[in-house]
Amino acid sequence: MNFDKRFNTYDENAHIQKHVAKNLVKFLSEMGVEKRKKALEIGCGTGIFSKKFIENFLPSQLFLNDIYDVEKYLKDIKYNDFILGDIENIDLPRVDIVVSSSVFQWLKDFKICIEKIYKSSEELGFSMYITGNLKEIREHFGVSLKYLSIDEIVDILKSIFAKVEWREEKVEIEFNTPMEALKHLKNTGVTGIERTSIQKIRSYKEKKLTYRVGYFYCKN
Repeated sequence: MNFDKRFNTYDENAHIQKHVAKNLVKFLSEMGVEKRKKALEIGCGTGIFSKKFIENFLPSQLFLNDIYDVEKYLKDIKYNDFILGDIENIDLPRVDIVVSSSVFQWLKDFKICIEKIYKSSEELGFSMYITGNLKEIREHFGVSLKYLSIDEIVDILKSIFAKVEWREEKVEIEFNTPMEALKHLKNTGVTGIERTSIQKIRSYKEKKLTYRVGYFYCKN
C-alpha cells in the first residue's frame, strides 16, 4: 500500500473509487439515510467520497479521518475537524453516522473495528472490496489482500447491528494495453507488484481489471 506516495496522481487514476463513491451515496439514499446528521468519514483520502457525501447529505458536522496527513488535499471541502491516525488505534468521536468508501478491506481486524464503530454511532454505511477483487493480479503475480466474502462480512455485521442491508457489484475496466492496466494500479497505490521481477511484469498479458465491491448499511 503506497497511498502516501501516490496522492498527487490518485484522483486522475481513481476511476473505480469515484464510481464506488457515487454508488455508495446512491445506496445510502435508498436506505433512507437522513440529511444534516453529525458524521465521521473513515479514510477520506483526497476527498472523493467526502465531496459527494456533503453534496447529498449536508451533514450538520463532519469529521474526516485518514491514516495519512491529507489535509492539504481537503482545502475545498467544508468539514469541522481532521482526525489523523489509524482508525483501529485511535478514539472515535460520538456521531450519528459513520461512513467510509473503498477503505475497510485494509483493516487488520474487521470485526473489532466494526464493534468499535457500533459503540460510537447509530448508523454505519460503507463500501469495500470483496473476494474476487483484482483476480487478474492475484492469478499472475500471486499478490492480493485477504479479501472477505460478502457472507463473511454480513455475518459479522449481523452479529453486531440490528439492521443490515447490502448489495454487491462487479465492475470490469478495459485498458488499451496490459502495461496501462498496471500503471493505473501503480498510480492509485493499491498493489504490491513493485516487489516482483521485471520479467513477471513484462509477461503480464491481461488488459482487463475486475473489481468486486460490496455496499453495506447498518443501523442499531
